[in-house]
Amino acid sequence: MPHSSEIKKRLAELPDRPGIYVMRDRLGQVIYVGKARSLKKRVRSYFQPSRLLKIDPKTRSLINQIATFETYEVRSEPE
Repeated sequence: MPHSSEIKKRLAELPDRPGIYVMRDRLGQVIYVGKARSLKKRVRSYFQPSRLLKIDPKTRSLINQIATFETYEVRSEPE
């Protein structure tokens, strides 16, 4: 699961705050939208090689399609 240096840089800058994240494929199409108590922990979890060993084929395929992502901070998780 190779990812660009741009993604690696953005992963390092993620806030440890609640928010939503949008995963996009190489064509810019939205492939997944999720929410998190900690954007830093949740978004980074998609890019951990060990994660691929523990997930079903459908989720593995989705993760392999991620080309970029966006995050949006919110004040609290319920927001």
